[in-house]
Amino acid sequence: MQKVIEVCHRVEGQGKINYFVQNDKIDHVNFVLSAVRGFENILIGKKLQDIPRIVSRICGLCQASQTIASCKAIEEIYGIKPSFQSILIRRLLMSAELIKSHIIHFFFQCLPDLLELFQNEDKNMDIFNLIKLDPQLTSSVYDLIKAATEISHIFGGRMIHLITPTPGGMIYNPSKKNILLVKRYLQKASTNIDYILQKYVDLFSQKQPPEDFNLHSLNMLGMLNEGHYDRYNGSIHIMQSNGNEIEFDVLDYENYFTKDANLFGIKFLIDDHKPILTGPIARYSLCRNNSLSMYNSLLKHFDMRWKNNILFVNFLQLLEIFNEIKTSAAMLEHNNLENHESLPNLNTIANYNGIGNVEAPRGTLVHHYHVNKSNIVDKVKLYIPTEINFPLLNESIKEYAQKLYEKEDIATLNRKVQRMVRAFDPCIACATH
Repeated sequence: MQKVIEVCHRVEGQGKINYFVQNDKIDHVNFVLSAVRGFENILIGKKLQDIPRIVSRICGLCQASQTIASCKAIEEIYGIKPSFQSILIRRLLMSAELIKSHIIHFFFQCLPDLLELFQNEDKNMDIFNLIKLDPQLTSSVYDLIKAATEISHIFGGRMIHLITPTPGGMIYNPSKKNILLVKRYLQKASTNIDYILQKYVDLFSQKQPPEDFNLHSLNMLGMLNEGHYDRYNGSIHIMQSNGNEIEFDVLDYENYFTKDANLFGIKFLIDDHKPILTGPIARYSLCRNNSLSMYNSLLKHFDMRWKNNILFVNFLQLLEIFNEIKTSAAMLEHNNLENHESLPNLNTIANYNGIGNVEAPRGTLVHHYHVNKSNIVDKVKLYIPTEINFPLLNESIKEYAQKLYEKEDIATLNRKVQRMVRAFDPCIACATH
């Protein structure tokens, strides 16, 4: 058996693909994440109040989700609820995070793949060629990144690794000047995403996506709040491939999934043993019969061949950016954003277990902490969206590689298989925590 190891490029973090070849056939393929940072161990022995700022360092893109899921878990331990104002600001931070994460993935990681697949682009689509492709598209992308970065800075205290979210609320109240500035960023962002969406429709909607990227029978996992899209509050839903839907509170998650013995494994305790997908496609599948009418005028350009294909995630990411910009602008109209509020005292432990969940850009994220009688954390479990998608990703690249190897050399195979990895948008930093 021969093992060929190739580094995977243009993904968040560092990963590589292992190909195992036997009798001139691909036996199996693994996407390998080797950099273990060990945050589940780092957090043990820490004081609860310090944990949100520590976990924000897990990832430079998913920082808000990690921080806020942590705050929610700690608030469960103390039995406290943050104010409406604090939740609004947290939602704004999560929106800025999603805008930046999604647009970076679309433009830098996946757009070159889409152009190669659908436009038969032979030239190297590096950043300079992307700029030449459409300067207005490039400027719109960079303006979105700038807007999201500045919103994070204003409400989070820093451009990355937020410091304002804290158990019980926020340690920052925005001024009228800052709120007005964010409104201006969002107005421009709205124009930018409109152009990018229309460009995507023009480029790809009439194309037929490759069947090798089709999603077969699988289960979808995501959060819903009384049946509606909500990335901050909600119960967890699993839509099974047979149409059945399982709904449960995150506090009961261990009845449905738990840590596997494998380092990056999550074991789902449901009887059909189908692979699980979380993230934009899962959110769309769970919510599309609800209040997503703003999507319909653009979604109608894509037929069902797209909607059962992993490449459709790129368009859904753009739609989610559109949605977050609109909802963020609406949140800024609340008058009490400027009010100064005192934080609750964190003195009495109400529960020794604290579990917090949010919908991160890549899917459902859960933090679970246990504290001892000295109020020190002694057990930590982090459930990362990329870990949830990992089995499906590996199965997809295995099938794709086996088919390609029948007619391609290993170098060409590796270049093409990496497209499949990028389509899943793995967050390696979060998955290896």
